[in-house]
Amino acid sequence: MKKTLFIALAAILLAFAVFYAASIHGNNRAVRVLFIGNSLTAVNNLPGMVADIAKSHGYKMIYDAYTPGGARLAQHAADAKVLEKLREQPWDFVVLQEQSQFPGFSHKQLSTDVFPYAKRLAEAVKEAHRHTSVVFYMAMARRNGDPANKHVSPELLTYEGMQKRVNRCYLEMAKDNRGLIAPVGEVWKTIRRQNPNFNLYSDDIHPNKTGTYLAACVFYATFFRSPSTGSLAPREVNRATAQSLQKVVDRIVLRAEGRWDWRK
Repeated sequence: MKKTLFIALAAILLAFAVFYAASIHGNNRAVRVLFIGNSLTAVNNLPGMVADIAKSHGYKMIYDAYTPGGARLAQHAADAKVLEKLREQPWDFVVLQEQSQFPGFSHKQLSTDVFPYAKRLAEAVKEAHRHTSVVFYMAMARRNGDPANKHVSPELLTYEGMQKRVNRCYLEMAKDNRGLIAPVGEVWKTIRRQNPNFNLYSDDIHPNKTGTYLAACVFYATFFRSPSTGSLAPREVNRATAQSLQKVVDRIVLRAEGRWDWRK
C-alpha cells in the first residue's frame, strides 16, 4: 500500500514538474523580455531576431526595446521612460547594455560612471517585478579596440585587449547585482580567434547581420536554456556559417552555465 502511494505521489510530482517547465518555456506562456541599451541592441533588430529564433523552436517571446543611440546606463537610470517600461508588464528578463567604450575604462572610472547605474537599474527592475531576472549583455568589443583611449590601458590598442576588459566589466556587474550574463563578447572572441577572416562587423563598432545572428543565438540559449542548434537564420547568413556559430554558442553558453548565472 505504501509503495503504491509513493509511486502515485511521485507520478503527480513528475507531472507537475513537466507542466511547470512547459508553462514557462513552452507554448502555454510567452517569455517576456525588455531590452534596454543603444544601437548595439537596435541594429538589425536583435530583439526581433531572438524572437524569430524562439519561434523556430516552438517558443513564443514577447519583447519591447528602448535603445536611444549612444545611450549609457547612467542615462537610462535617470530616464523616466525606462521606469515606465519596467512597470508595463511582468517581464521575465530585462536586458541591460552599456555604451560600447565604457566597459573598457579603468576600474576607478567604472566605480563612478558605470557600476552605480547598473545597480540602480537592477534595483529598479526588482522593484517593478521581483521575479524578473536581470541580464547583462556582454557586448562585443570594437573591431580594432579603442586606441583613442590607450592612455587608460595599452590593452585598448587591440580588439583582444578591449574584449578582455569588456568581459571583466560585465562579469562584475552580474556578480554585484545577482544577474545573468548573455556572453556575446565571449562567443565573439572565440569565433574571431578560430576564424580570423570571419567578418562579424558592419563598421568598426556595430555587428553586421551575421554578428547580430551570433548575438541572437546567445540570447536564445540564455533565455530558454536550450541549444541554438537548428535555429532559423536570416537569408544573409548561410547554413554552414549558422551551424558554425550555433556550435560555439551552445558550447560556451550551455556547457559553462554556472559561469554566467549569478542570480543565487
